[in-house]
Amino acid sequence: MSVLQEQFIVAPRSLQQVLQYFVLLTVQEGAAPVVRTLLPTFQIVMLINLGPTAEMWHDDGTLAQVHQIHGIVVTAPLKRAFQYRLPGGSRILTVNFTLEGFFRLFQVPVERLTDDFTDPDDLVPHRPFAQLWQQLRLLQAPTDLVKAIVDFSLPYLRALEGPHAELMAQLPLLAKSQHLNPLKVMAATTKVSERTLQLRFQKYLGFSVKEVFRFMRFRRLLGKLEQREVSKKEDWLALLEQHGYYDQSHLIHDFTHFLQQSPTKVSMQLLQGDVICFTRTELVE
Repeated sequence: MSVLQEQFIVAPRSLQQVLQYFVLLTVQEGAAPVVRTLLPTFQIVMLINLGPTAEMWHDDGTLAQVHQIHGIVVTAPLKRAFQYRLPGGSRILTVNFTLEGFFRLFQVPVERLTDDFTDPDDLVPHRPFAQLWQQLRLLQAPTDLVKAIVDFSLPYLRALEGPHAELMAQLPLLAKSQHLNPLKVMAATTKVSERTLQLRFQKYLGFSVKEVFRFMRFRRLLGKLEQREVSKKEDWLALLEQHGYYDQSHLIHDFTHFLQQSPTKVSMQLLQGDVICFTRTELVE
């Protein structure tokens, strides 16, 4: 049995529009610390630490800042991979928002999440997150934890406001676009100015069109890489051309940015059967 146990719970129907799923991570008492990677999804996650302090950092080859995770924190949209270390006895519940979910529950512009991790009581001080954490610490069963969070969240659920709803309806255009400037495509299709679209993306989603288009292009390439063996220079050149990369250095830059690994290393891991995946997001459905 692995020292790290992961229990996946789909969000209940009452909150499926705003919460995608929950994951309960537990590490056996007395076990050595477990180090794993949290891959980028461009979604927001609420981390509820019910055990000893955990640590998270960007593994970018520098003396990166190590974040101490305790209590309840909310991440900014996950645009880069994080490493995390869970000591023995760890118990962390992750609450994964849909792309529209954070704003609908918090009514706070996502662009306010300027730090990697934010105390939710700093965002909406009138909500008793500290009391919620104390309540959750007394619960053991995953279903009880989820029920408590649902009961806490439902009174704050709000409908999509007009511009927010319009933006969510436009996202499939971005997912299907292969153009170098998807913002112009969306603006022309929806008859909304590029500036207005940019502001909506930052307010409701917390990222720019350029950022997420880059991420989606990388995900498409990675999906192709999982389906084929790439061992020759000609193979890589074909992938570069197919997915709109200028040259090899352009491709290497994206692998380093999103995974902190080289394309060759990732390709070898896939050939050896290692799993490299991103959580599915609504943006690409």
